[in-house]
Amino acid sequence: MAKFIASKTPIAVMIGGGSKLPAIIKASQKLRSKFHISLVVSHKKDSLGIKLAIKKQIPAVYWNLLDYRKRLFKGAKSARCDYMKRLGWFISQNKYSPKLLVFAGWDLVMDDNFFNFFKVDFGSGFAAINLHPALMPFGNEKDQIILPDGKRTSVIKGEQEQVLKTVLAKKLTYFGPSIHLMVPAKYDTGQVIKRAFIKVGKKETVESLRKKLMPVEDKILIESINEAITKYINLSD
Repeated sequence: MAKFIASKTPIAVMIGGGSKLPAIIKASQKLRSKFHISLVVSHKKDSLGIKLAIKKQIPAVYWNLLDYRKRLFKGAKSARCDYMKRLGWFISQNKYSPKLLVFAGWDLVMDDNFFNFFKVDFGSGFAAINLHPALMPFGNEKDQIILPDGKRTSVIKGEQEQVLKTVLAKKLTYFGPSIHLMVPAKYDTGQVIKRAFIKVGKKETVESLRKKLMPVEDKILIESINEAITKYINLSD
């Protein structure tokens, strides 16, 4: 088993509640998978994903910014910079040594103090990809995304529920997730690796859209992890 894991690329998975983690763990266990999970990190005070990782004997830790600020900085906002540096250092330790960070439900905006521990010569210069629950520009597109029926839409930023409410409010004909390379100190920005279009029905709700979205997110996230390793990381080794 140790030899089997050693042949795969180590990744760190950054989560909130951890809804994407079961699919990532399942994929990592397949023979054809190019990665194994060396560490799971959540910024939440409580996370089902952390509990699952521990059950699966995967190293897992909590790094909650509010608790960090309260306990070590007496509530001062200057805690954020220190939090970023220490978290980056912790994850980059030799015992974990991830070659790719996978952000899947992590909703804190990370800055250079964190990303400087993971510098590479591809993408925006950092070995990190993110799952965004909305369509992002791809190829020659700029601010406007061209939908399969020819209609256009701008990027919808924010967390999943906010995105889905906006899809309904704008009466979009298609929606879908995107996986992109990350840019420090910004969110929902960066070179897109994969995205998927999902048709919006006539009588959709936030919940019905979510049921369509979740399995598609799982699929393109796993594909993107393997693609990023093949296209960028393996070639740079």
